[in-house]
Amino acid sequence: MSNTSQATASSTAPAAPGGPTGPAGPAAPPRNRAARESLFREILNKYAVLGVLIVIVAVFSIAAPQTFFTFENLRVITSSQSVLLIMALGLVLPFAAGEFDLSFGPMVAWSSVVLAVLHVKVGLPGGVAILIAMLSTMAWGFLNSYFIVKVGVSSMITTLGMGTVISGLTIAISNSQVTAGSPEFLTAIATAQLFGLPLPVYIAFAIAVLVWLFMEHTPLGRYIYFTGEGREVARLSGLPTDRIRVFTLVASSFFCGLAGILNEGRLGSADPTLGTAFLLPGAAAVFLGATVIKPGRFNAWGTVIAVFLVVTGVTGLQMLGGAGWLENVFNGGALVLAVAFAAVVSRKSGKSST
Repeated sequence: MSNTSQATASSTAPAAPGGPTGPAGPAAPPRNRAARESLFREILNKYAVLGVLIVIVAVFSIAAPQTFFTFENLRVITSSQSVLLIMALGLVLPFAAGEFDLSFGPMVAWSSVVLAVLHVKVGLPGGVAILIAMLSTMAWGFLNSYFIVKVGVSSMITTLGMGTVISGLTIAISNSQVTAGSPEFLTAIATAQLFGLPLPVYIAFAIAVLVWLFMEHTPLGRYIYFTGEGREVARLSGLPTDRIRVFTLVASSFFCGLAGILNEGRLGSADPTLGTAFLLPGAAAVFLGATVIKPGRFNAWGTVIAVFLVVTGVTGLQMLGGAGWLENVFNGGALVLAVAFAAVVSRKSGKSST
């Protein structure tokens, strides 16, 4: 072969793997940098709220080390929020299916008041009173689903109106009074401690595991997400979307009933006006939970993190001498920011898919 042909062959041959245009050449660093930036954005989107929680804990621990960063404070926070956590985990189901449920707070109050009235004033055995309280609370869930699924009324309007009805009837059956008294076995369960923490805390985390397993690792859980992301598409795919929506609304009422019963056992009394106190932190926790772990999707562990973010912020502000109105400001601000963040993430994911 001549020198000319050899030069031509060498000039047209592909570059060596380690050459300037290969994977290790100048083109590689930009690709690696873009990959790192993409990974950083993904981690930030998934765990930003968890990072905020860690920062809040660190700040308040430094500012109030004698009162905030103590095991006693941890015990108080976890025990007082176990009821909110159970209720919020129940809300994950209808919200994931694309339905709002704003009657959750009144349902919690209803469950506890019905139990207390039936057991203390009527004299029914504790087990019977609990069963009736649970079934009656689930009946509200069925009634919600009837108007939402069968009649076609907006879930937000239906549950907001139904919550008002439930609140009025709760005040009526309690005669506008706090009813003191709880079944002894329920009080024993709700106040028992394991490793220094109340038993309801472990019940709440066990429910979080169950909701996570159900939503992420069962066909019905995936069908619920599918229904929420596109109801008509899910229906045309053969899914029984109406029954799925009914199931989620009734399941939510079940968790509200359970939360109310545990709250009655924990406090030893039932307050008919308790429901309004759950509305803002419950909604904030669920929406904020949809911005962590799996942004844009309501999920169990995100809700757990969000609940403790909300309560940790409020508790820290109170320990530093903050005014009582800061709780409403914090909860309301968390709710607005959570919804805004979820909308931004949803838009970004939609653009990336196209």
